[in-house]
Amino acid sequence: MKAFLRRLIAPGFFRKYLVFLLLLPLGYLCQVCVMPYLKIGGITPNLLYVNIAIITVAYGRVQALWAGLIYGFLMEIMVPGVRYVHLAVYPVSSLFVSFVFADKTLRRLQMDRAMKRNSREIPPLIRTVLCAMVNVLVYETVNVAYIYLQGSDLTPGHFWRAGLDIFLTGLLCLLLSFFIRPLILGRRRAEPVLKNQPIVFGRK
Repeated sequence: MKAFLRRLIAPGFFRKYLVFLLLLPLGYLCQVCVMPYLKIGGITPNLLYVNIAIITVAYGRVQALWAGLIYGFLMEIMVPGVRYVHLAVYPVSSLFVSFVFADKTLRRLQMDRAMKRNSREIPPLIRTVLCAMVNVLVYETVNVAYIYLQGSDLTPGHFWRAGLDIFLTGLLCLLLSFFIRPLILGRRRAEPVLKNQPIVFGRK
């Protein structure tokens, strides 16, 4: 309880989660209202997975799951397509991909240090872009598999469109991360575990 209260009154807490609450509806509205006019080669980058990737790295697994659930639900009821695919793919891929790309908690970093394991991570910007691309890869794999199971012949065009979607989403994620991550984090975060900092288990 004390740890929660400390987090609640910590500087930047409200700003960080205000940005989170704004990202969710703005991402969806831009995806359905703006992105269709920004097609490249007939492909619209997936802004929803860009938002999910930014949330995954900047906030963590729980928030990534919530973002996937909300976007999956909205896409399921608002965008015609295969029933329950959006509702299943968005939260499932968001959750499992977050295990790879989300920031390590302070507890995990301290455990790595105690076990004398290397606790270095890939830079957040690279992890954010990779997270978005892997999520889209999962989504496009499901789409291609469904087309095949429906009895349609797969052509190089299907794979080209899937690959272009992955690339364009990664590029869009790279561009937006430069603007959105500073809004979330404010000033640059200090390293969670300093070289000579004593290990205190129980902190998160």
